[in-house]
Amino acid sequence: MKPNNIFIIAVIILLLTISLVACSNDESKGQIKQTKESSVSNDDKAEDDSSKGDFNSISDASKPSGNLEEILIYPTGQFAGLDFRANDTDKNRVLETFKDFPKLDDTTNEEMLDQYWAKMVSLYHEDYPSPDQVLEGIKLQSFGNPELDDERYHFKENLNVEIILDASGSMAAKIGNKTKMELAKDSIKEFASKLPSNANVALRVYGHKGSGNDSDKALSCGSSELVYSLQKFDDADFSNSLNKFKPAGWTPIALALNEAKKDLSTFDSATNTNIIYLVSDGIATCDDDPVKAGQSIANSNIEPIVNILGFDIDSKGQKQLMDIAKASKGTYASVNNAEQLNQELDKAKQIAELWNDWKESADRDAKSQFIDQKFDILYFSNDFAEAYIRENNNYRYTIRHLRDEGEISKKSWRYLDNKRIDRFETMKKYRQDIEKQLDSINEGNLEDAQKELEKLAEENKPK
Repeated sequence: MKPNNIFIIAVIILLLTISLVACSNDESKGQIKQTKESSVSNDDKAEDDSSKGDFNSISDASKPSGNLEEILIYPTGQFAGLDFRANDTDKNRVLETFKDFPKLDDTTNEEMLDQYWAKMVSLYHEDYPSPDQVLEGIKLQSFGNPELDDERYHFKENLNVEIILDASGSMAAKIGNKTKMELAKDSIKEFASKLPSNANVALRVYGHKGSGNDSDKALSCGSSELVYSLQKFDDADFSNSLNKFKPAGWTPIALALNEAKKDLSTFDSATNTNIIYLVSDGIATCDDDPVKAGQSIANSNIEPIVNILGFDIDSKGQKQLMDIAKASKGTYASVNNAEQLNQELDKAKQIAELWNDWKESADRDAKSQFIDQKFDILYFSNDFAEAYIRENNNYRYTIRHLRDEGEISKKSWRYLDNKRIDRFETMKKYRQDIEKQLDSINEGNLEDAQKELEKLAEENKPK
């Protein structure tokens, strides 16, 4: 081969080699670039998803209650009444929720820590007794006393009790081995049977027609029926009335209250003591306004003593029922089982017994009444203390467990534990202040006690 030809071939081989190396480098760079882009994209996505999921698991909690008024109306948490240490079932139920929460390390900022604490409070917040409930209880104890400003509690010639029962589809849910409807019916039957023979009782239901489907909304929202008209209790007739309905549809609370006002409209408060108990397990789902209906019934000629009972109800439902109770100048209480429902209905039975004694000209010893009131204050104080002690222990043992499991760092644990201690001391002071004010009732002046409680509430409002 000629030298020139050899040179040309060598040049061609060299050029091909350079070209191949360049192509190879470009391809490698492309692969590296693609890998980096893919990695960054995936990392960003993973970080976004993780951040989003973590924050969303705690972001729905509102700011913890900061003063006494807020504490008393703050929705009861889903873990209220549980004891983190008591049994594995409760503990596992709690930890199943907390496992979806973000991990807290030494770099976690205070905003995230505060939101984490807010979520804990929303889960564990107890159903704190209100001093207003104590005063209401004292009114019950003092029922018939002509010195009470609230004339609804004066003795009247007739006693009428109307029970309004939620028959919406959610009442078919079970508590233990019975549905909420079955438990409610049992409690109502037991209560009605123990009223004085000369008292009147009525039973009205709502939401018992149709179904929970949108197509049945109009039918269900228009359904409220007086299944047992106002009359003396008859065991057979009342039992038959309870068998007339089952859990069915929507929740027309406003309709039921407006109809109850009509039921009692001929029983003027001048000569009648009218008591209404409304039992509901959920928020109103129809298009009318139950708060407005509550206000209307309070301002009517019947002026009833209204008691709203939230039966195994969520926080949104609690808030609305509290608003209805306030508008109707009544009281609200959460009940989670048949025993608690019976306890609340027993308050009306106490009025009935005092009224019956009056009808039979029996006198009640003033000293005995004073002692009962003292015990009411003591029970309130103990219940309030029991609630915040249980809540405090649940915070303590939950965050300690999460720290030991590596879910939160020691620094984050210390921040949350300081929040716990501050809350505990605040709640303790509230209890002491309220008990001190309620003790003024021992002097026999309910009006002064009410003024002192209002003053205390004003002092504890946020600045």
